[in-house]
Amino acid sequence: MTNSFYNGLSGMSTTQKGINTWAHNISNSNLAGFRASRPEFASMFSQSLSSASAGSSISSQVGYGTTLQTTAMTRTQGSLTTTESTFDLAISGNGWFGVKDGGPETLYTRNGSFNFDRDRYLVDKKGGYVTGQMAGNILFGANPENNRLTAVVKDMTIGDPQNMDKIRLPNILTYPKKLTSTVTIRGNIGTDTEVKKFSTNVISALDEKNVINMTMTKAPNQPDKGSSWIIEASISNENGTIIFDKKQGVAEFNSDGTIASYSMPTMSNDGTPIKVDLGKGIAGLQANDSAPVNTAIEKDGHPEGQLFEYTVAQDGNIIAFFDNGHKTVVGKLAIYHFRNEQGLQETGGSYYTSNKISGDALFYRDEAGKLITKEGLVLDHHLEEGNINTAEALSELMMLQKAFDASSRSLTTGDELIKNALQM
Repeated sequence: MTNSFYNGLSGMSTTQKGINTWAHNISNSNLAGFRASRPEFASMFSQSLSSASAGSSISSQVGYGTTLQTTAMTRTQGSLTTTESTFDLAISGNGWFGVKDGGPETLYTRNGSFNFDRDRYLVDKKGGYVTGQMAGNILFGANPENNRLTAVVKDMTIGDPQNMDKIRLPNILTYPKKLTSTVTIRGNIGTDTEVKKFSTNVISALDEKNVINMTMTKAPNQPDKGSSWIIEASISNENGTIIFDKKQGVAEFNSDGTIASYSMPTMSNDGTPIKVDLGKGIAGLQANDSAPVNTAIEKDGHPEGQLFEYTVAQDGNIIAFFDNGHKTVVGKLAIYHFRNEQGLQETGGSYYTSNKISGDALFYRDEAGKLITKEGLVLDHHLEEGNINTAEALSELMMLQKAFDASSRSLTTGDELIKNALQM
């Protein structure tokens, strides 16, 4: 008779914990990156009434209540919302950002609402440092105006998960100029007598955008086989009022249109030497009628540039864009994975720590050790909302409320039965 008390009490206690879990989920529904928990219940223990050894055809037990077995993290993707900030980041698929807040452990979160502190370190809302790896191509000066790029990086990998560091991105960064040293002409100039003209900007030692103008004119005296062209070139300032150099040369082509030889003196770009390159053989400039006339002039070098903006690619690469049209990777965000995400220990505020159940943080790599970035894509200008299904949560609350009421009713019923027994 007293068993109904224990069953009712355990039912009330367990359903109350379930209600608390769902209420906690709903209260955090507006927390970016929040992972909801699902309460899972289990029977406590039971008393066996009969068994196969007693000759019964069935095995019978009487249960003695219930308990909350676990609150398992749900791993469904939360809705993505668009924001105006580049470093509002969301992860599409599995993966976690890492944050160091001064303690020995790295905290893991799906909340990618990041910004910069006064020293231009990438931090979360609590001031914890977002982890990743720098490309090592930024030279920080004592004066922020002296921050300079030292190398162009097209892509970068990332090291061991336990060796990730802070990410520092200056808001002033200079892309150093590179003087133009070579002007290259490629394509097919054809076999007609039309004058071919080329023009492009060239960068001087004073970081000026000067202009090189070139013309190719078919020579009056042509060889028996192939063709001969006269090259005339000049370098001037951008508006053409100052001429820095003028040179003339000759280009000889074989009968099949491939370039045989050319002579073009080195030119002076306001003191900087520039070489004109027409190439060799089939890889060089052509003069034939078997292909359409199509030419292009290219040059190396570029003017000095200033940082225009940062973007974050889906593979986690942080890319700096400059106003001279160039770009480079300057760092990479660490996107961590775990063998058992549901084993992570929640510490509040959509932050988690790893433990023996979750396993250590790792990066996905292929057999060759190359980083796999197709799982856990990073999206800038986005935040992931909490992955709470509100309709499900409210439905669960109503069912748990009914279960709580029923458990309390069994407690009342047990009390009435004991009163009746005592009166007898």
